[in-house]
Amino acid sequence: MKLDFFDSNAQVGRFGAPEKEHYFEPAELQARLSACGIRRALVFHALAKELHPAEGNRALMEAISGLPDLVACWVAMPHHTGEMPPPAQFVNEMQQVGARAVRLFPATHNYSLAEWCAGEMLEEFEARRVPVFIEAGQTNYDQLAKVLEHHPKLRLIVMQTSYRCDRYVYPLMERFENFALETSSYLPAGGIEAICRRFGPSRLVFGTGAPYFEPGAAVASIAFAEISDKDKQMIASGNLEKLLRWE
Repeated sequence: MKLDFFDSNAQVGRFGAPEKEHYFEPAELQARLSACGIRRALVFHALAKELHPAEGNRALMEAISGLPDLVACWVAMPHHTGEMPPPAQFVNEMQQVGARAVRLFPATHNYSLAEWCAGEMLEEFEARRVPVFIEAGQTNYDQLAKVLEHHPKLRLIVMQTSYRCDRYVYPLMERFENFALETSSYLPAGGIEAICRRFGPSRLVFGTGAPYFEPGAAVASIAFAEISDKDKQMIASGNLEKLLRWE
């Protein structure tokens, strides 16, 4: 069966300290993904992480204009300092330009995910069903548990996990039905199969980590998993497609 892959974890734009094998332009990203059978990608801009979310989000929309297979993922942070619009306005602006998800970088951007700081933003994302992606290294599982206790319907996808994360993520999957993992670095032996058996394939969202990682390895982990073709297709693109239809 030929799988239709939709990458949830890709970056465009120049970033600090690149290696010679890295690439920055959307067209090259598409070419690298296409060579591995990945047709579409949810992308954010490096400037939104390394400079400022507002600057990077604008740069993203310019960079992917006219490229319908690249879907915008905006970077958000709390609005209290006036650097970002209030949460409801932020989501409305996302809708206006076709941005379909958000990424959070609390460690890099120096804010807390606790209610006193990010609660209003997370409440809006929960209410509007906006999918929220966050790298494991930007927070910790205790903090994620507290976020989900306050916002149990938040559609939260943790990215760049490790092969040793199951003892953290299984309890969260048991308690919160919208908690999921991005697959690029989820690499325990038999891990994908075990999650599909225990929780179902809806808890896994395909991603590559491009341009930092070669996308072929991410494709292989799904294509060769010992699960049904139906489950493979859900992970490859179906789950992300469903997440992005939140309006």
